[in-house]
Amino acid sequence: MVRKVVCFFLTSSLLLGFGKIANAEEGVPEKEGYTLDFHDEFNGDSLDRTKWTDYYLPHWSRDPETAKANYRFEDGKLIEFIDKDQQPWAPELDGNVKSSAIMSFNKNWVHNFSGSQTLLSDQKEWTGYATTYGYFELRAKLSNAGGGGHQAWWMVGLQDDTNDWFNSKRTGEIDVIETFFRKPDTWRIAAFGWNDPFFQTNWTLMEDPVPHGNQTEEFHTYGLDWSPGSLKFYYDGILYKEINQAPDYPMGTILNIYTDAGSGAANDVYPKEWAIDYFRVYKKNKGYELPKQGIKSRETGEFIQLTATSDKVGLSKTNGENEKWQLVPKGEYFLIKNVATGELLHNENQKGFVEHGKVPETYYSAQWKKEKVGNYTRFVNRWKPTQVIHTESNLGYLEVGTMHQGAWRSQWSFE
Repeated sequence: MVRKVVCFFLTSSLLLGFGKIANAEEGVPEKEGYTLDFHDEFNGDSLDRTKWTDYYLPHWSRDPETAKANYRFEDGKLIEFIDKDQQPWAPELDGNVKSSAIMSFNKNWVHNFSGSQTLLSDQKEWTGYATTYGYFELRAKLSNAGGGGHQAWWMVGLQDDTNDWFNSKRTGEIDVIETFFRKPDTWRIAAFGWNDPFFQTNWTLMEDPVPHGNQTEEFHTYGLDWSPGSLKFYYDGILYKEINQAPDYPMGTILNIYTDAGSGAANDVYPKEWAIDYFRVYKKNKGYELPKQGIKSRETGEFIQLTATSDKVGLSKTNGENEKWQLVPKGEYFLIKNVATGELLHNENQKGFVEHGKVPETYYSAQWKKEKVGNYTRFVNRWKPTQVIHTESNLGYLEVGTMHQGAWRSQWSFE
């Protein structure tokens, strides 16, 4: 078995701030400002079963053995492949689709793509790796099969709110790589929230030619920088695409290759395979906590303040503990959350002033869109999109209602 060296990714490593060695035994580079959280270099001759299972969503297959992957290890790479005589992985629910995959988890009901009301086989729950946020990187060479399938690196919500798929809201899907064999010069990315009301309520698909290189003849790196409210995708260290939404719950990882799925019927080229050099996850040393900041009126210079003694939201000349807020991203919108109390700003009862309380985050009345006006921000309510937060009547507390965009008393900055 040939051990990998680090020189091949020098260029992308420099672009993304990699430097010293984070794992000396396997030559994993450090990333400046980050700590290595999970990795597999695939340098051995067998799958690390503390990290992966080689069964693909077996709870959706009546015979889980048909969901078992075909793969081998070669020159420090994981090679996943589809053979000509390979059986469909779940014919009852997914027709003729064939798949070879490894997953970092195993859990009933996850990714109920067909809307099935019942499990086809009961599985023991197991997690090798699941996480929220981080910089993820895969180095791979794509298949040269020419058509009739695709390779995929994707992540799914593990439904840690409930095991009931139909009531879970933590079901998001990020398809970091979903590139079709017939389009070897492109990188296809997709995302969908399924039941998640805050993440991609409609499918997002992005597909364009890669900036350089031949993906079926050379190894390239594919990166995902996942942080609150943001997904950034990198090709060889170069920013390629961005989605300004993100799940905020643990997700598991799937690496696989398909035929006969949405990418088309298989051609006669076999085996169809792709090679994965490594998979790594880094975490920011500073963590992923949202900023705690004051919200300052453009007109008066006062800060939004919350006190327990009033049903209204006041204003203060100081920027102290009661004046600190977090803007929590929820899809296209934000919750305005007080740090001291955990309460949200809302207009549920339409009283003419901004209310506060621990209302459900799913309430449209507690969700606000940030509207930029130069260097300032207006907060537009999701439920009542003609209403914004303002102080037009100078009452000493926040009002909510219609205001023209240029009104300084509806414009805010952050400190």
